[in-house]
Amino acid sequence: MTAREHPDSRYRYAPGIEPYSGGVIATEGHRIRHVEVTGWPRWQDGFSLIEEYLSARGLDRRSLCAVELRCPQPHTFDGFISFNGDYRAQLAGWDLLVGDDNPVARTNVAPVHHPPLETVLAGFSVVVPEPLDRPTFVVAGAGDLVDQADLRPEAIVDGQGSDGGPWGARVDQVLDEMESRLAALGVGWDLVTDIDVYCATAGWSDALDRLMARCGSAGAGGLHWFLSHPPITGLSFEMDLRGVVDRDRL
Repeated sequence: MTAREHPDSRYRYAPGIEPYSGGVIATEGHRIRHVEVTGWPRWQDGFSLIEEYLSARGLDRRSLCAVELRCPQPHTFDGFISFNGDYRAQLAGWDLLVGDDNPVARTNVAPVHHPPLETVLAGFSVVVPEPLDRPTFVVAGAGDLVDQADLRPEAIVDGQGSDGGPWGARVDQVLDEMESRLAALGVGWDLVTDIDVYCATAGWSDALDRLMARCGSAGAGGLHWFLSHPPITGLSFEMDLRGVVDRDRL
């Protein structure tokens, strides 16, 4: 996987699948700012909120580089593909696609407790034209699929009989994807500021030592465990990462 330059040269992105890229990293002279959204508006209204945020700061739509959604419950594979069609159409309407590529990273998970009634916006990230003496980046969410592009039940990690058991196999697969995306962006664990884990049960903690060993120094800052399902029925474990220093809360 090799990162591609955004046409506006604001950031580079790791190629992903139709609904999202594998991650984004700001180019020299730019930085990524992360924004947490309170109140969780329905995702379509959330794009209006994003536009207001951008406009107030003199930024255009193409500054949007990552989106965080929360859905009511995990989708079937077909349901996930259907939602992604609507979501990609929204990005196309904003002229955010680069040819056939979708450069915008995304995480979309389903909270176990107090889930929303429909898919909502929980956060987003934007690129701003401000230099910083370190790279800033977002790695998109990835679940326990052998191949992130293979949206079929057969691609779900089984892990039976593997070293570390089923949870070890799931965690290792997702960590492999995280590290592949970090490498594509040209950064490593040492620059990660936020490690987010999404899982509906505590079973994943059986592989916690395994996870922390691979995170290296980034693990010293701890991690955030969200009691949430990955977005597709049958998946058990998901992660995303950020390397940011600037944050807002709306």
